[in-house]
Amino acid sequence: MTQEMIEGLEKAGCFAKGKGRPQQGETVPRSGVADAVVFKDFFACGLRFPAVRFLREVLENFKVQLHHLTPNSILTLSKFCWACESYGLEPDLDTFCEHYELQRQPKKLGKRQP
Repeated sequence: MTQEMIEGLEKAGCFAKGKGRPQQGETVPRSGVADAVVFKDFFACGLRFPAVRFLREVLENFKVQLHHLTPNSILTLSKFCWACESYGLEPDLDTFCEHYELQRQPKKLGKRQP
């Protein structure tokens, strides 16, 4: 992402001004203790910072990090939070697990086309 793209996300309210930064020549992003590596598409799917407590519960319970998720999983979590909050409820991990099923998506290794 470019600095201009980050400024656009700041204006859209995805995170506070000055909290985002583009990669700085890293092939593998280097994140600090309070940093999160995210993909731009996550914001189109409803991710905002500061994130809701429910997101941390999901990440900790399933032992994954934010960059392990896909845009579709961010969208699913966002919709679940929206539905709960629409009824005046706090998003709850047990309720989420009752309505959704986690499915592992292994990499498909096949012959490469020339």
